[in-house]
Amino acid sequence: MKDAVKKTARGAMLPIGRALRAVGLTANGVTLIGVLFSLPAAWGFAEGRNSIAFGFLLASGLCDMLDGAVARAGGGGGTKFGAAFDSTLDRYGEGVVFGGIVFGLVSRGAADWLVWIALLAGVASFLTSYVRARAEGLGIACEVGVLERPERVVLLLVLALWGDGGAVWILSALAVLAHITFIQRLHHVWKATQGKPLVETPESVQGGRRARG
Repeated sequence: MKDAVKKTARGAMLPIGRALRAVGLTANGVTLIGVLFSLPAAWGFAEGRNSIAFGFLLASGLCDMLDGAVARAGGGGGTKFGAAFDSTLDRYGEGVVFGGIVFGLVSRGAADWLVWIALLAGVASFLTSYVRARAEGLGIACEVGVLERPERVVLLLVLALWGDGGAVWILSALAVLAHITFIQRLHHVWKATQGKPLVETPESVQGGRRARG
């Protein structure tokens, strides 16, 4: 079911990717625009400006979908540097957004336990993405887990709409489901590597795919 949705979404994004490429935008350029959108989104979360957080996070998420479409519109799956650039900036943008959420909770006097839940959600989100990137660097496909990056973005969008009143529910769901996904991915890599010695090449370390998390 999830794979079918991904395939449909990628197909729908491809014409837009071709249009963006036709006006001179590159996949790396779209990735950079996406991370720039995450900065005002983080500010919106920090200041309790829910509409700003929602709008810019939505724009950032769309860019995250479109950079791959622009890369595919060029007749391939992107470059090795593009894969590293995309994965790294995705983590940067996600970190900034979670930083804004934590800052906002602290500044508005949220309970310590809620701040810790937000921190745990951020840490787990990073771990799920790291395991996938590391696995794909070793040549292991790792698109598994209950809470991949698109679902995390959707939950953060719901948080932006709901505001602090929904923080305990959304952040708790993020923290729990992201940790489950991290464990699922680690287990997936463990199964895929049983009985195989570690033989790394420069190509395997760099990886050749645009890992999104």
